[in-house]
Amino acid sequence: MMLRFNNLLRDRHGGVSVIGALSLVSVIGIAALSIELGQGYQAKVTTQAVADSAALAAAVAFSHNKQDAILTPTANSVANANGIATSAVTVTQVSNYSADVDAAVRVVVRRNIPLYFARIFSTGLSYTVLSEAVAPLSASTTPACFIALLPSGTGIQLSGGTRINAPNCGINSNAAIAVTGGSGITAKATSASKATTVSGGSIITADTVTSGNGATVQAGSTITGSQKTQSNSTPDPMAGSTAIAAAQAKLGNFTEPQVPSVPTGEDLTLGYYPTTMTFQGRSASLVNGTWTFPAGTYNIRNLNTQSLTLKIEGPSTVTVSAGVTVGGGGKLIIGDGPVSIKAPITLGGGTSMTIGAGRHHIGQITLSGGSKAQIGAGDLDVNGAILIDGGGSSMTVGAGNYAIGRNGSGTAINLSGGSTLVFGDGTFSANGSITTSGGSGITFGATANHLINGNLSLQGSSTFGAGTYTINGSFTNNTGGKITGSNVSFILAGTLNMAGGTNVMLTAPTTSQWGIPDLLFATTSSAATRLAGGSQNQFGGMLHLPNSDLDMTGGVSATGRCFMVAARTITIASGPSAATYCDSMGSGSNGVTTIRLVQ
Repeated sequence: MMLRFNNLLRDRHGGVSVIGALSLVSVIGIAALSIELGQGYQAKVTTQAVADSAALAAAVAFSHNKQDAILTPTANSVANANGIATSAVTVTQVSNYSADVDAAVRVVVRRNIPLYFARIFSTGLSYTVLSEAVAPLSASTTPACFIALLPSGTGIQLSGGTRINAPNCGINSNAAIAVTGGSGITAKATSASKATTVSGGSIITADTVTSGNGATVQAGSTITGSQKTQSNSTPDPMAGSTAIAAAQAKLGNFTEPQVPSVPTGEDLTLGYYPTTMTFQGRSASLVNGTWTFPAGTYNIRNLNTQSLTLKIEGPSTVTVSAGVTVGGGGKLIIGDGPVSIKAPITLGGGTSMTIGAGRHHIGQITLSGGSKAQIGAGDLDVNGAILIDGGGSSMTVGAGNYAIGRNGSGTAINLSGGSTLVFGDGTFSANGSITTSGGSGITFGATANHLINGNLSLQGSSTFGAGTYTINGSFTNNTGGKITGSNVSFILAGTLNMAGGTNVMLTAPTTSQWGIPDLLFATTSSAATRLAGGSQNQFGGMLHLPNSDLDMTGGVSATGRCFMVAARTITIASGPSAATYCDSMGSGSNGVTTIRLVQ
């Protein structure tokens, strides 16, 4: 018996047939499952399209007639038109759907799929496919014009009787909001991811006051408006901005001023006698203290006017290889044409220099004692700094492209003692810091990008022509003066600090022609930003300070289209502030519900 059994085990006849029979069962099962899944997938695609259409239709209908009763019949009507019975559709209204969506409509469509081949493996006769779609009925967050990005501690703090007036936008903090000391917020909405605290006779007036940890209102203080406990996080509206990144990539850039090669030339020294002279083949005469040379080419080594006036008529080509001396009361006048003066120029004691239009190269320029310099239109390279001091000294430069160097201390331009400097329109580059003292004034022309490879420290008055100012340092004014500019954007490597009675009226560009629309200041510096010291400060545009704590005192308000701040934290200690949303900043809602699917 045992031998027969062993023989049977060793027998391989008919084995393939047995294995094939068993495999056929598996193949049939897989085929049946594939067919049933294919039917289910097709049904899912169809029902999802119906759910999407029904949710969108209900949201659109609600936007025209804000009645809850309109949601279900509208969704059912769309489902019925697509062959779905009303009994297979569930319509619900959802509150607090997400941080971005408050009220929403949810539509769920069910469809039973019968089983055919798969019945041999299952006792069920069918299975259910569910498709869900959600469309917002309203936005939960009002566009924010003040945003504190720090996620811990107190993000926005008001004290000392401060008032924020933002009736059409939100005051948002990714941490807490604290309003103390008789201060107040009037806004479309406030939102704190942590707590909202109102104390010391303070008030918040808003349509909605949202707090992640709830609101605390101490005796004598009030919150007017509906309150909601919900943790919301407001993103940086300019995070990842390619326009800001492109502007920041220019920080530290500058155009090196050219130093031309000029002939050595001959010395030209003026005198009172004789009254006629010949220089390089051209005759001149002295009349009423002025030596006048005809147009031509003049290659000069050392030029000395003494106390007389040297006038070279244009068009002329003039080079000076060594030095220029203009004596007390003297004047240097050169007509149109290219002028190249390799040596530094120093004017003092009421002297003056006038150069016509042309391509000019000049060494370092130093003016003092009421001296004046005027340079006509054309490109200008200054191989050194421009230093102007006191007594009504001034310099005016016509339209052109400017490349300004620096002195040994890293200064490109320094104004002091009531002096002034005016540039016309054109490309601007300064390879160093620009500083002005009280009573002085500087005017920049319009150009796409002003490159300043250093700090901009303005204690006097300043006028900014349209365009972007790329400042490889900080922007500071602490002693007063008037600062004005329209269609301007400031991109800083350092920080912004304005105080001491400064009168500021700056507005951001409206189009990309002059910079980043609605962006006024941007920096990634972690140093604190301070705006203080005067009730006349008016900013029109956005301050983008994602890593900087902003301290506002003394009255900062908005002008033009908007005033918006995105900073690490925002502390406002005194004075009124107005805020409005800048439409071009980020992709935030403009207050109108967008009909879309969120699921």
